[in-house]
Amino acid sequence: MCDTIISMPENNEEKDVAYFGKNSDREPGEIQVVEYYPHDERKGSIRATYTEVEYNGDVNAVVISRPIWMWGAEMGFNEFGVAIGNEAIFTKRKFGRTGLLGMDLLRLALEQGKTAKDAIESIRDYLERYGQGGSNSHTRNEYYDNLFLIADYENAYTVETIDREIFISKIDRLGSISNYPVDSSDVSVQNRKAHKLNMIYTMFGHGKERASQTNKLLSDFSEKVNPEYMMKILRSHRENNFSPHRGTNFDICMHAGRLTRRFQTANSMIVEIRKKSVMAWSTFSPNPCISLYKPLLIQPYQIGLSYDEKYWIKAEEIHRKLEFLNPARYQKCMDLTNHRQEEILNLVDLWKKNFQGNDRGLNELFAKIRSIDEDHISDLSRFCSI
Repeated sequence: MCDTIISMPENNEEKDVAYFGKNSDREPGEIQVVEYYPHDERKGSIRATYTEVEYNGDVNAVVISRPIWMWGAEMGFNEFGVAIGNEAIFTKRKFGRTGLLGMDLLRLALEQGKTAKDAIESIRDYLERYGQGGSNSHTRNEYYDNLFLIADYENAYTVETIDREIFISKIDRLGSISNYPVDSSDVSVQNRKAHKLNMIYTMFGHGKERASQTNKLLSDFSEKVNPEYMMKILRSHRENNFSPHRGTNFDICMHAGRLTRRFQTANSMIVEIRKKSVMAWSTFSPNPCISLYKPLLIQPYQIGLSYDEKYWIKAEEIHRKLEFLNPARYQKCMDLTNHRQEEILNLVDLWKKNFQGNDRGLNELFAKIRSIDEDHISDLSRFCSI
């Protein structure tokens, strides 16, 4: 279960930026790492998760968020400002044990595409040659097709894939996808007829309702969307009086629990795409409602990758201990998170005001943010023992 959203420049407070965001929902305990790979050249082939594929030519510099056991990525962006997120579409067709995962297709598209359209053509090409297949889970046999949201500064698209077929729809102002096929006249209905949905997964996943919810949130804040509001959407739960053990699959910030709620938000990412630059944020940890978004990259100056798998594991352990707090106490954790997030946003805004256009002050900025985050994790640990 996942959610991916896009707000194009005309829908935003600043008119020179597009905002991409995604929550990656995976099984509890499955580590997700954020990695940077520099521009490179590849000759011959590359081993994806289950299948070796041909790849000859330049490889774009990419930042990806990757479940640690697979080659592909749940979300990411490249040096040209192309950002992609994918969603599971549960169909009843027969899947092979080899082939490309949707996450493999996503990474290949980021490595090759200089525009959103280029990325789509990359997915089309690899789909036709290799098809989709292989289990998407490291603990069980679980197979699904994939729906992508692909964006650059000028254009955004939904790309629905069923087996080797591809269905494309353009997004004009704002959009979101979840674990449900796209409702659009641009997407042919023949894929619904040829490949029926697995209604058990689809119904209990509530992807259609979540996509409707995120679309409404983006529409309600029309022409005012900013990074703080993107964070608010990705941290949201259906009920105001929230605690993790009472969560549901209607939640955008998803918490695992019970048989029908198998997934949690394992990492969250926001990408600010401008014509000639990219800035990104990531929690580097599960449960964005109590995790801080930290600057991941301020291009072209510095990558802030200082959070590894040990950081993810520590955060996961603390968050598990907070699961059964009553709503009032859990609200205090979320309020603390929002307060500290405001501190970080203000620091970044101050850096932009004083140093935009050069790399002065970046080391100091990242050091202050790391300190705020360390204090935050320490305070959450104290909540566990109160």
